Order: sequence, then C-alpha cells, then structure tokens
Amino acid sequence: MRTFYTCDIHGDYNSFISLINHVNFNPEKDRLIIGGDMINRGPKSAEMLQWAKNNHEQYSDRIHILIGNHEEMMIWFMNELSPMWMEFGGDDTIASFKKVFGSEKGWDVAEEYAKWLERLPLIFEDDYAIYTHAGVSIGVDKENQPREIVWINQKELLEMDETILKTWTGGKYVYRGHNPYNTVHVKGQFIQCDLGNGTFPEDAAALALVDVQSNRYYRCSKDGTVTERLIEDF
Repeated sequence: MRTFYTCDIHGDYNSFISLINHVNFNPEKDRLIIGGDMINRGPKSAEMLQWAKNNHEQYSDRIHILIGNHEEMMIWFMNELSPMWMEFGGDDTIASFKKVFGSEKGWDVAEEYAKWLERLPLIFEDDYAIYTHAGVSIGVDKENQPREIVWINQKELLEMDETILKTWTGGKYVYRGHNPYNTVHVKGQFIQCDLGNGTFPEDAAALALVDVQSNRYYRCSKDGTVTERLIEDF
C-alpha cells in the first residue's frame, strides 16, 4: 500500500486532482492523508471539501482528513466566535459554495460542512510517520492534542527538546504544512510539505503530493505541470 500526504491545498482543487491522477491514486489500495487547509484563497474550496468528505466517508480506513487553521477559522466564524475567517479567504470559500450549491443554499451547506470539519482529528499516525497540519504538542499524549497545534509555526517546533520529541514520536518523522517553502524538505524531526499554494506568487506557488514510503514528492505548479522530486536532506 502506497501512502501519500498533501496539505495547504487552499481551494486549488484542479491541482489536487492533477496530482492524484498523476500517481493513479486508488483508494482501495492506497492511503491518502490530507493535512488541512483545504479551503480559502483558491476558487474551488467547495469542490475540494466535497471530494474530501465524500471520499473519507466511503473509504474511511484509507482516506484521512485532518483539520488546519483555515478550517478552524471557518468553524469559529460559523459558531459566531470570531470574524477573522473573512480576512483570510473566507469570502472566496463562500463564493465557491454559492457557485456549486446555488446562492440560496450556499451558506447553509457551508455551515453543514463546518460541523463536519469540527469533528476532524488533529493528527494521524501509521507505521511510517505522524501527520498533522502545523505541529504537535509533546507535552500531552497523541490522543489528547490541543486544538492550538493547528497554529504552531516551524520556529516553535525547532525549539522543542530533540530527545523528548524523538521519544514522543517513537523516532518517526512528522509530516506537516502551514509554513510555506520552495521545496519539500527535512528540518529536524519534521518534513515540511507546504509549497506556498495560495501564499506565494503564481509563478512560484505549487502543491505537493508526498509519497511517504519512497521519500519523494510530486509538485504541481499553477500551470498544471507535474514534476517528480526527491525530498531534500532525507
């Protein structure tokens, strides 16, 4: 069974589909972990959430969806806890829901998706690695991670005690996104997988699909070109 990880899609449903088609992803044989930030900034957040929810429900043992900070902002907004979602692409997400489900139903459907997002896990672990959106908290066990970990930046992670971190992970690498870089690379115990989709200028932004067992990744640029590369510093 192949295992793939992707994150920080940010409404770029087309690049996501290009990547899984490029590797001939088969949910009956392969595993996929989506590490959050599926929404905002891009034009097809509704389509991305549709795919994630429908396929997760059909293949719950093969497709694992994690929450990111952009989903957390959507949940806060729908629960009337904070308006900040609209400052970080929430208007793009609502526009896509209205386009897909109609202007009359768009908001209602988005609220239902927010309820689903609220139930998503923060981390996932398999025999190969640990997966998250932004980070982990080594002060508590894996089953009781605080929701604040969706906001952790790489600087905070690199300040963790390396010995305690490796004990907590069991020596496994942690695949994460959240902080954009130009390459997928190893930094300490973490593998950074966010290639700046929705953050970098279009000529530099890309979406990564990481093949966990082979230590390589597939990079889809904004023009749809897919290239295969090795994870740096492995």
